[in-house]
Amino acid sequence: MTRASGDEVWDFFVSYTQADRPWAEWVAWQLEETGYRVLIQAWDFVGGSNWISKMQQGLTRSERMLAVLSDAYLASVYASAEWQAVWATDPKGEQRKLLTVRVTDCDRPGLLAGVTGLDLIGVAEPTARQRLQDLVDGAKKGRGKPHLPPPFPPTLRAVPHPAPFPGTTARIWNVPPRNPNFTGRADALDTLAGTLDEESAVTVSAVHGMGGVGKTQLVNEYAHAHPTKYEVVWWIAAETTETIPDQFAALATRLGLEPESDPDSIRTAVHEQLHQVQGWLLVFDNADSVADVRNWIPSSPQPTGVPGRVVVTTRRKGFKSLGRVLDLDVFEPEAAVALIRTRVPDIDTELAVDIAEFLGRLPLALEQAAAYMDATSMPASEYLKLLRTRTEELIARGLVADRAGTTVATLWDLSLDQIAPDCPAAVQLLDLCAYLAPEAVPLDLFTDHSQLLPSPLSQAATDRSSSLMCLPP
Repeated sequence: MTRASGDEVWDFFVSYTQADRPWAEWVAWQLEETGYRVLIQAWDFVGGSNWISKMQQGLTRSERMLAVLSDAYLASVYASAEWQAVWATDPKGEQRKLLTVRVTDCDRPGLLAGVTGLDLIGVAEPTARQRLQDLVDGAKKGRGKPHLPPPFPPTLRAVPHPAPFPGTTARIWNVPPRNPNFTGRADALDTLAGTLDEESAVTVSAVHGMGGVGKTQLVNEYAHAHPTKYEVVWWIAAETTETIPDQFAALATRLGLEPESDPDSIRTAVHEQLHQVQGWLLVFDNADSVADVRNWIPSSPQPTGVPGRVVVTTRRKGFKSLGRVLDLDVFEPEAAVALIRTRVPDIDTELAVDIAEFLGRLPLALEQAAAYMDATSMPASEYLKLLRTRTEELIARGLVADRAGTTVATLWDLSLDQIAPDCPAAVQLLDLCAYLAPEAVPLDLFTDHSQLLPSPLSQAATDRSSSLMCLPP
């Protein structure tokens, strides 16, 4: 039903403060599900409308007002004016014009103490829904919820999908444990969250950076920081493409789907089922190429207001073809010191800075160093001395608890193993650079002296197009 009439009326006007908007939207949704017409600021005060005029309509053209009570609501001057205006039209409560729903353990001061309402504090959603229905049925003298839902598209719905019950976490959750020592990256987290909050059919974002820079930890922290935003959150280890179908099959099982043996059937079934849930997030961790994950990303449009999000972490370039790319660099000095202090809180600042700079402020290396000092109780000065004199040995020690044996040494071994078959010249170049000082190396050192280099590096130095062979398809 299009709300265009100037003399339109509503069954309920929901009065609330912005602090309680999730509760207000949940309540409004439940009311409209049962066929009532509801005026709520979040849905009806659209761009171009007059806020004061709409508020006046809510107070004068709604049969009843439902106030969402909380400490914030009771402290609001505007909220007090709203409920008092309605109370004044029915001071004895004979028409039951003012209903209250308490969502925090607040008092009912003054005149509100005499208004019968309900509490939704600390109860499960089914109980809360039934309490709200009982309250409304009583106020409407027996007008209860219809036996059948309204037909699709609902004629009275203000939004196309239910507002989530406040505080509800993801129903299906497959994410590595949260890193208790996660440090810094506030700006990167805000950037990632801002990108994923954008209204779009399916938003795809990639987090790019070198191995050990903290891509996985950043996305993991985002997922744990937003557990109520999605109904389904599923983590996929994408470094080995052959395992992706099995991981999708596991998701299919959690979604209640019948098992499929064919990868294409699994992918199609999961994509169709995700379209039916109230928001989802898929994480493809450590993808090597766009081609490895492109077909596994749902492409059908999402219903309005229902988030469908994909995050890819990768060391490789080329992911801008899927969406926005967030480049993650090593830590700034302050964040590097802060990470070391999560394990070694009493470390001298100058020593922490020296260790951080020696390790290039790479988060995995810093965490590994801090873990080693914590486990062995080795003084930071002694660790720094060993780091300078026995670097190769030390960077292989200091396992991080949630990294399954990954160290800086094994991390680069894995990288070398991956690129060696496709680009042996790159491996030769890395071996050569390892003997040079850590300062920047001029490119013409190689291109101008290619005759002194071993094959196939010598050919790559004279033919820049050969470097294309190292790029993913």
